[in-house]
Amino acid sequence: MIKQTLEYLTEELAFGLGLDIADVNLDNLKKFQEENAQGLIISLLNVEEESTLKNSPHFIRKNNQLLYKEPPVFLNLNILMAFEFVDYGTSLQRLSETVDFLQGKRWFTSENARDDNPFPNGVHKLILDLQHLSFEQMNHIWSISGGSQFPSLLYKVRLVKIQPQDEVEGPEIDSIQLDSGLM
Repeated sequence: MIKQTLEYLTEELAFGLGLDIADVNLDNLKKFQEENAQGLIISLLNVEEESTLKNSPHFIRKNNQLLYKEPPVFLNLNILMAFEFVDYGTSLQRLSETVDFLQGKRWFTSENARDDNPFPNGVHKLILDLQHLSFEQMNHIWSISGGSQFPSLLYKVRLVKIQPQDEVEGPEIDSIQLDSGLM
């Protein structure tokens, strides 16, 4: 689900920025720097669980039958978008265009998906929020990835839902029998 979500966003950014799909890459930042690649790279930095949506029931009712089903896990994906074009000014321009595009389209759903880039199955809604990085945090990220820093943005992609499809039949508890055993 994570891979499909990031591939979907990669295609949406290429379309929204008017770039060739070859200029927008989903890859590791270190590889991006080692190969002196050009364009926009999208890299997954962190995955975290959305704890506010954790309290879901472990059962569903289907055709008057009670079934046990693991509750979904809702994930937030922290993605870094780095811009490295031949001209530094072009990198800054593409960064600005990305902010404009994502402010104009803050969420993605199957209803607002383009026909040539279908929305990932099993995903309900993707919400993108621009995140702030301190100088210290930026330093850590770029140091780990090889030392060179490029113009970049950090976005949180919220509410990627992952849920197993397995359902196990379970009897419904409709009465309680007490046997106290006290004499």
